[in-house]
Amino acid sequence: MPHSTIMDRQESTATIDQKHGAQHLEGGAGQELPTVMEAKELANEGDDAAQALEGQELGATEEELKSLRRRMDFILVPLMACGVGMLLVDKTALGSAATLTLQTDLHLVGTQYSWAVSIYSAVDPFNLLCQRFHTGKVVGIAYLCWGTVMLTTMAVTDYRGLFVVRFLLGVFESANNPPFVLVTARFWTPEEQPVRYALWALGNTIFPIPFLVIFYAIGTVSPHPLPPWKWIFCLLGCLTLVIGVVMFFVLPDSPSNWRFFTPRQRALAVARIARAQTGIKNHVVKPYQIKEAFLDIKVWICALMLVCQQPAPGIVSNFSGIIIKGYGFTGLQSLLLQIPAWAVPCVATPLAGYLTTYVPAFRKQKSLVIGLLSVISLVSEVMLYIFPPVVGVNKVIPLAFISLLSIDQSIYPMINTLVGQNSGGATKRQTAVAIVWSMYCVSNIAVPQSFKASQSPRYQDGVIVTMSAQTALIILSIAFYFICNIENKRRDKAMEEMGVTTQGDKDRILAGLADETDKKNPLFRYLP
Repeated sequence: MPHSTIMDRQESTATIDQKHGAQHLEGGAGQELPTVMEAKELANEGDDAAQALEGQELGATEEELKSLRRRMDFILVPLMACGVGMLLVDKTALGSAATLTLQTDLHLVGTQYSWAVSIYSAVDPFNLLCQRFHTGKVVGIAYLCWGTVMLTTMAVTDYRGLFVVRFLLGVFESANNPPFVLVTARFWTPEEQPVRYALWALGNTIFPIPFLVIFYAIGTVSPHPLPPWKWIFCLLGCLTLVIGVVMFFVLPDSPSNWRFFTPRQRALAVARIARAQTGIKNHVVKPYQIKEAFLDIKVWICALMLVCQQPAPGIVSNFSGIIIKGYGFTGLQSLLLQIPAWAVPCVATPLAGYLTTYVPAFRKQKSLVIGLLSVISLVSEVMLYIFPPVVGVNKVIPLAFISLLSIDQSIYPMINTLVGQNSGGATKRQTAVAIVWSMYCVSNIAVPQSFKASQSPRYQDGVIVTMSAQTALIILSIAFYFICNIENKRRDKAMEEMGVTTQGDKDRILAGLADETDKKNPLFRYLP
């Protein structure tokens, strides 16, 4: 049976995919709809989400819902924050090692350092694995491999060894952001997601601060049996192994089978997401959803937004130490002077997340907030171009704008939010996340090549590329806002013409369990 559209579903309250087709539940007058407790018979065989609902009363008190959210917030958010924090610390570690003696010890010349930065983002093999297998187990194993490779960095003696190690680190660290986006979308409702994305993304900005101090301390200790930069990777490798063990046993796959939920909490968690119409994890890969994701302009706008957002954080994490050193500071001083650049998003990220979650005026205007933050970052990039690194000139203004430039980091979790909130259907969301993350990798491969060693420490071509990307990000964010709102108005009008204004709670849950895409689900509304 072909998949239904909005108009096809005028007489239908839900569509439940079967192994060999789809079963439509008619909601005509006087006809009793299936109850939630019967969901197991209506959903895919062995579907964890439907089994979690079986026999459960889904009416919940406010205290029960608060307890549910607290359990997720105090276990999952800190865990994911630690995960992404180690990712950024690793990126910062390479830049910090470069301000010490890594480049001279490994005899790096020309664009070799830039390629070591680029190759880190070359592949992402874990997105499909996270749909086919338990997400937490996949991520945990990847982190254990990541930590092991990090330790082997100590044995690197030349460019070829560094290139291989950075490539492998990129492979295993790709099991970082995409799974966390998917876990957030599976556990929190669209209205709750922005601040959760912001809170776990804080690891990107908080973790580098204490580690920069630690790297500074390592660099000041003398004599060393090994170069200071090797101790940096030894420390990070050991910490990553510990986090990998925790990820393996704690990070969940779905709310329907998380070990830290009681059976009732599993049912309430599944029902919350089903009502939101964003789809529960489904192990069945649905080709039509993959096709829809690739043809969805909103997915590609989000992907291009991330491409344009990444150059500015790339300056901060990979090249700011070298740029600051160009103003006449020592390598160790440059490590400490990078701290303000990480402190700015520590404030801006949770503030943006709070506004877009709890303040009604901003809740459906995340893309416009992205545009506003991009303007601030663009101004900072222009000032960096006007005041290039020159020994002996006024250092206060350029250092201030290098720090303010990093406000762009706050945009990253908001783009993740747009992807998670506005993609319905498990396979489509998985594909959308894969597309967006792949474009993230493309950006992180290409952009460092504009930072030429011959232009160090000014990197004028790299700064121009960053300014151009930031301008494009402003335009894309505005376009996304209008496209989503136009589609929402069209859907509201179509529903009104069909005479459908509200849906019962059971109808919404059953429709949510159907694992339909946002395009095929008439109850879905976009949140730009």
